[in-house]
Amino acid sequence: MPSEKTFPTGLVPPSFQLCFTTDCKRAGDCIRYLAGQHIGTDRAFGPAIYPTVLKRGDCPYFRQTRVIHGAWGDFDTLFADTKSKDGPAIRNQIKTYLGGHGTYYCYNKGKYLLTPEQQEWILNLFRQYGYTENLRFDGYRDEYDFT
Repeated sequence: MPSEKTFPTGLVPPSFQLCFTTDCKRAGDCIRYLAGQHIGTDRAFGPAIYPTVLKRGDCPYFRQTRVIHGAWGDFDTLFADTKSKDGPAIRNQIKTYLGGHGTYYCYNKGKYLLTPEQQEWILNLFRQYGYTENLRFDGYRDEYDFT
């Protein structure tokens, strides 16, 4: 399981909003604040949450720090027993769900990790087609969730 000592500064998406508001009462539980505290030395600017957000009360940009058991891989295991008539339809539905052809291949090649919610959606899709065996992904790893 990742820890603060091994915080993945290189995996924080460039568009992810960082927070540096030390007086926020929820900072200790917020992934935006944690990412801001572990910012890489190669970053000099980027999207941020301004301290003025606290003037409105609780921060609407708060995001709970969570480590997910993410899945990745070529989906070979999932499609291994799929009938040739079902494969293209299932693959197209997954592509649509994940946001298109390019995004599908980012997940497929392990550039992005599937969240537990995404994993469950995909596994349920296979179940709808009657597949119940080998419903697992090619690989798993625990990482901070930046989604």
